[in-house]
Amino acid sequence: MDEQQLSAAQQSAVAYVSSPTIVTAGAGSGKTRTLTSKIAHLVNKLGYDPARILAITFTNKAAEEMKQRLVEITARPVADFPWLRTFHSACFKILKVHCELLGYRKPLMIHADHQQKAHLKKVLAELNLDKKYLYGAAGMISRAKNSGRPLAYLNAFGKTPRRSEIYTRYNELLEQSNSVDFDDILLLTRDLFTRFPEIKRQYQETFDYILVDEFQDSNGIQNEIINLLIRNGNLTVVGDDYQSIYKFRGADPGHFINFAKVYPDAQLFRLEKNYRSTAQIVAAADAVIANNANRIDKQCFSDRDGELIQLKRFYDEEDEAAWVAEKCWEYISYEKIPVEQIAILFRTKFTSLSFERALRSGRIPYTMVGAQGFFQRREVQDINAYLISAVNPRDDVSFERIINVPKRGIGPAAYNKILAVRQPDMSLQQACAQAIARKVLPKKAAAALQQLLDFLPALAHVHPDHAIRQVMREMEYDAYLKSFSESEEDYTSRKENIDQMVFSASQKQTIADYLEDAALIREDQDDDDSLYGVRLSTIHAAKGLEFKVVFVVTLEEGILPHRRSVMIEGHDEENQEGIEEERRLMYVAMTRASDHLHLSWAARRRGEATQPSRFLHEIPERLLRDA
Repeated sequence: MDEQQLSAAQQSAVAYVSSPTIVTAGAGSGKTRTLTSKIAHLVNKLGYDPARILAITFTNKAAEEMKQRLVEITARPVADFPWLRTFHSACFKILKVHCELLGYRKPLMIHADHQQKAHLKKVLAELNLDKKYLYGAAGMISRAKNSGRPLAYLNAFGKTPRRSEIYTRYNELLEQSNSVDFDDILLLTRDLFTRFPEIKRQYQETFDYILVDEFQDSNGIQNEIINLLIRNGNLTVVGDDYQSIYKFRGADPGHFINFAKVYPDAQLFRLEKNYRSTAQIVAAADAVIANNANRIDKQCFSDRDGELIQLKRFYDEEDEAAWVAEKCWEYISYEKIPVEQIAILFRTKFTSLSFERALRSGRIPYTMVGAQGFFQRREVQDINAYLISAVNPRDDVSFERIINVPKRGIGPAAYNKILAVRQPDMSLQQACAQAIARKVLPKKAAAALQQLLDFLPALAHVHPDHAIRQVMREMEYDAYLKSFSESEEDYTSRKENIDQMVFSASQKQTIADYLEDAALIREDQDDDDSLYGVRLSTIHAAKGLEFKVVFVVTLEEGILPHRRSVMIEGHDEENQEGIEEERRLMYVAMTRASDHLHLSWAARRRGEATQPSRFLHEIPERLLRDA
């Protein structure tokens, strides 16, 4: 889209480059179009080298869409935009080049969630701590790293016992594996810039202009990185503080709201026209968010007239779910609205069960957004573990996964014999070679294990798609796949997953490149266009999506706003910051709808009396109907 097709407000934001720029953009106001157009303006009109523009997006999908749009607008190949990436992708691109300065070897690898949990299980066992602390410890470590000051965070927060010991030992295991976790990517990049000023200067000189999308979702460490890189005030941030809903990940809308305090010469642009939703939906959502004190004021509006918003009270959750399912059926059957254009949104997952039952009873297809992601599937993790073990022999978690997959006779007894000969600082692969040399394993198991140890080094240098095929063939993984598949249909589905892996791998030059992409794609696992059926989703997972019909359900005090977010821990008074975050969740949910918005609550849920959400009372009655 060229600049003539932009609104006056969008054109102003695109053309301005004289000082740091903040664009506050309401829901559905075309902020991504504006950001893309600004990059094109920098390249086409002002002569900036696209390879020297750092453009940060929130998801990989958004980055790919922006690249394709820029190819169309600028007539340049996609390779000309190497720094249009997510925060984590951009930082890892830097980190993997300079990781040796921080004590790592190349290639540096990223550990996925299941690998992190394997490390944590080992740490808890070593410290004689109950495995019930696993998930709490994982969250604690993530929050500590995202705070930018991990040890200070651990000293101040958390209930997990021996927090600092868990954190330290977990990181030791990561380093021994020559790997980082997802949160390390930002933390270590910040450390790289602060510890090595020459590296910081190198990247300051690399980027002539920096643009950041979804800036309201940035956290402290991301802001530190931007501040370390920025020069000459060549910075544009785009976002909507009304939609900042990721406090649990460390996001702080204050960075967006207080941008002008950090950059006193900053220019503010407001995008207030909503191109997605009807005037009634926009007015209702605006009325709710107006109750937040901590915000940049916008007067959002829409030119599209539509129907009033339906507000329904039900006796209990079963009545609510039955009515929602019936309305879905009416939209599908009578108004011919595609099932994937209908969404049922809720604050917490536990409330979804009654809606799943009602949809199944009505034979209405549905899909649960946020179900098991592609890279969490067993066969995908198995194959990737082979590839990781090939290129990173020190990754014991990945090698342990495949040491007996398929079966090689390495059961618990044989595995303990391997551990018995293991020396300090020896990888599990090296320990296996030692066990074979010392002949402590049964002959058949030793031969099978030797075959695996011989196979992996050769695999490391094969093109990634061929490497996957070799694993399938030489490790007889296809037969193993059949052995644990529950049915022919299940086998076919799992085989199709591997076929998809082969295709994805064929787009990369090296195994390390493919594995990096697989690790970073985790951001987008809830945003899948191939999903079929009515979308059942938490509000968090629905952010960035839009639907013709939206049902925002379970709108009760204690659920939205959630009691945990509202009350100050250990006190009876309310947490105003928590209430404002919950109100932003309500705003996000309402603005997912383009045409039809339904709000509902039940007077009884799980047998207990409830009260309607306070946010329902903030919607003007003139915008509501009940029929």
